Amino acid sequence: MTQPHLLAAISSLKSASRFLLTAVLLSISSVAATTTAFAQAAAAPVTQGETPIRITVGDTVMTGRLNSTVMARHLADRLPMTVDFGNHGIGGDDFPTKVHKIDPPLPSEGTDLGGKPGVGEIAHYVPNGNLGFYYGQLASYWPGVVSLGTFDGDPDVFARQNGPFPVTIEVAEE
Repeated sequence: MTQPHLLAAISSLKSASRFLLTAVLLSISSVAATTTAFAQAAAAPVTQGETPIRITVGDTVMTGRLNSTVMARHLADRLPMTVDFGNHGIGGDDFPTKVHKIDPPLPSEGTDLGGKPGVGEIAHYVPNGNLGFYYGQLASYWPGVVSLGTFDGDPDVFARQNGPFPVTIEVAEE
């Protein structure tokens, strides 16, 4: 092989190597991004100060997190609990939540009251002591609502329940 042909072959190999290396790196990057997306969709991570929980409704087990607020810590201190949840007594679709009246109510000293919980939130309504799992978005802001955390999984598990139904809430291992 003559020198010019040899130089052309080497140059061609370098280009092919760069192309192959780029393709491999892009593939690895794509796999890593997809794996991360699946992991994040499965369950949001518990961050410092939060309490990981497990929620059981019938045969369905979900994970969740209680936030680091004083009220959420008081709820965590009462776990495990198995109590009956049911439909909200008033408001129809304005209250897309299943509730249980906590007795005694969670203490609210030092807590900012008010909110508009959305799908997948766990909240406490201070005036009447209701603990709620929200499967829809509240229609408006409520002065006495306090978000205590969130749950992962299909929120329709709660929407499909009729009448009183047992729910077990317990602290989960991290």
